[in-house]
Amino acid sequence: MSGPRAADSTFFVGDIQGCCKALERLLRAARFHPDRHHLIPLGDTINRGPHNVGTLELLRSLGAEPILGNHEMAILRGLNEPKTPKWLIEQTVSHDLLRHRHCERYLDWIKGWPVYVWGDGWLAVHGGLHPCLSVEQTKPLYLATVRICDAGGQKPKDWDSASTSYPDGFKPWHQYYRGRELVVYGHWARQGLKVKKRTVGLDSGCVYGGGLTGMWYPSREIIQVSS
Repeated sequence: MSGPRAADSTFFVGDIQGCCKALERLLRAARFHPDRHHLIPLGDTINRGPHNVGTLELLRSLGAEPILGNHEMAILRGLNEPKTPKWLIEQTVSHDLLRHRHCERYLDWIKGWPVYVWGDGWLAVHGGLHPCLSVEQTKPLYLATVRICDAGGQKPKDWDSASTSYPDGFKPWHQYYRGRELVVYGHWARQGLKVKKRTVGLDSGCVYGGGLTGMWYPSREIIQVSS
């Protein structure tokens, strides 16, 4: 069974989306220990999967530091609207988390999640980075949603994220990245696990039937379990 090396201290996990059982299997396979290791889920931790509350309970018990994903952002925005949007009513999170007796406690926790986290030699973010701006200068929604952009950081209008082709002048944000830190991100299930020298994408589409993927740092060992 795979597990952390002696120097490994941080375990990143791709988009969990309420797939608590897969998360439990992943952490067992990785031999994660909360007293020795740091757990960073890379956003979209809840919304579409079967066990949103269970996922949050598990992560809190382990002292995890989740990053805010575009799904969490959308949930918080939707709950602030005068009438709950239809799309939110149709999500599984409406059937467990939003009906839970401790819903407000969980929502308060989510509101405090960062949009990015720095570490020693790494940067964790949900979507990606702007090619021209520092992470501190970039709007949170951009950090949580970018997949492709042009050299100036503009995202294409009306691009279907399910497409495997890109409009002229646009390419994945990570092809522009030249920083020193390793950037670890999620958000792009269609792309799947994407390991490059300076960037690693860990969203392997667990909620859509793909696996749930994690990575140890600094060894960069990949751990994956089935959905």
